[in-house]
Amino acid sequence: MGEKRIACDPAFGAESWQGAIAALKNVELPRKCRVTVVLSNHLVRYAVVPWSNALGTPAEEEAYVRHHFAKIHGERAKGWSLRASPGSGSGPRLASAIDKALLDELRTWLAGKPGAQLVSVQPQLMAAFNRWRRAIPAGGAWLVLADEDRACVALHGGASWRAVHNGKGDWLALLDRERHRVEGDVPSTVLVAGARAPANQGTWQFRELAA
Repeated sequence: MGEKRIACDPAFGAESWQGAIAALKNVELPRKCRVTVVLSNHLVRYAVVPWSNALGTPAEEEAYVRHHFAKIHGERAKGWSLRASPGSGSGPRLASAIDKALLDELRTWLAGKPGAQLVSVQPQLMAAFNRWRRAIPAGGAWLVLADEDRACVALHGGASWRAVHNGKGDWLALLDRERHRVEGDVPSTVLVAGARAPANQGTWQFRELAA
């Protein structure tokens, strides 16, 4: 069936994702299909979580990641569904969090579609990284996913994640701000998706990623 885009009302409902779920309920699917859902960065929280050798079980790992989100977002993190990227052995990992109720609603929606199988639910940043990871130089690069009024800015050091910021504002301003938060040397390559890459300026080397 390929990629399908549908409009939704972001002001619908008490939660930011309820408009998207309402729009999905009007979508017809083939009787037999495999569905991958990519969630907009508007609906996802991200964090770079330090590696810990003390984690021995999946339950311990989830508790560790949830504790990290709770330090940032407080009690709200208790109701989130979490996922962390595979570890490299010692480097930091990229973790994502979405409302558990959103995941439950997606599963309920597909349960009413006979023959439809939910293959995966992917945060937009991870889907983008998997798509363009070969474009990231060995020395690392910044990945910018720009929207109209916000952006997700992440730094991959070539072997592991070093920083991520997902918020409102001009993407170039967010990039400059995030660079000063990262300790040590940072790469100058910036891979941009969702916006026109400007001319190279200062130490920045911009490359626009194909849609």
